[in-house]
Order: sequence, then structure tokens, then C-alpha cells
Amino acid sequence: MLGDSGGPVVRLLELERIGGPMSSESERGDGRQFRMWMRPDGVVQLVWATGAVMTLEAARDAIDTMTAITGGRPTPLLVDSHDAGPQLRPARKEFVRRGDLASAVALMVSTPLSRMMGNFFLSVNKPAAPTRLFEDESSAVEWLKGFVA
Repeated sequence: MLGDSGGPVVRLLELERIGGPMSSESERGDGRQFRMWMRPDGVVQLVWATGAVMTLEAARDAIDTMTAITGGRPTPLLVDSHDAGPQLRPARKEFVRRGDLASAVALMVSTPLSRMMGNFFLSVNKPAAPTRLFEDESSAVEWLKGFVA
């Protein structure tokens, strides 16, 4: 299978075990590209799989999953893409186009390169929802709690 740029799309059979409060009622996602769930604090958490290439199809799947979880209500979103592969341009454009689904977005970064790429993304794409980069989850969640309806 080829992605938007003609490169291979990584379809993982199983996402490595990740931490976080989850239940079978609130967890969604196909378990290959990403996992997404509503946390007890009202924040939606999205974790991209190791090596997952963020294609337009993957972006649409994540958006559809968030819509199903939230009923289409703007909700704060915590995104962890530490170990994911590249995010292709059509996927970035789709996330920005559908920015109405998130009341705020916290993007987890772990390296100076990911921070630089995140800052570039934010300066070029101008997301509709307030969006910030964080190195630690607890700070990100504290910030996002201010956007829970």
C-alpha cells in the first residue's frame, strides 16, 4: 500500500502497550495506526503507533474517531506522536481544516528536532484552536483542563 507521497504506509498489527486510564467503553481507534480515548478528566488522548505514517487516510480516521468519541463537541486533545513516522502534507492540511473538533490541542514533543518541526507546523498552518507544544504530559494536561466544557 502506498501513502500520499508514494512511500509505504506502515500498518502495525498491534500498538505497543501504552499507559493511561482507559476502558472498553471509551477507547477507540483501530489499534494499528493510533489509539484514542476519552480520559476521565475530559481530555481526548491520541497516541500514534510507532512508525505510523500520518497519511490523509489516517488523519481522516483519527478525525472520525474523535467525532465518534465526542459527539462532535469541541474537546481538548492531547496528541502523542513521539514514536510516529512522518506526517504528510495532506494529513497536516486535513487536521487544520477540521480544527473545529478540538477546543485546544497539546502536542507532545520529545526532542529539539520535534520541537522545531512543531513550531514550524504551527507558524505555517495557523490552527484554529489554541495549540501548544509540551515536553511533559502533566503540564499539557493541566493546560488542556482549562478548555474542558
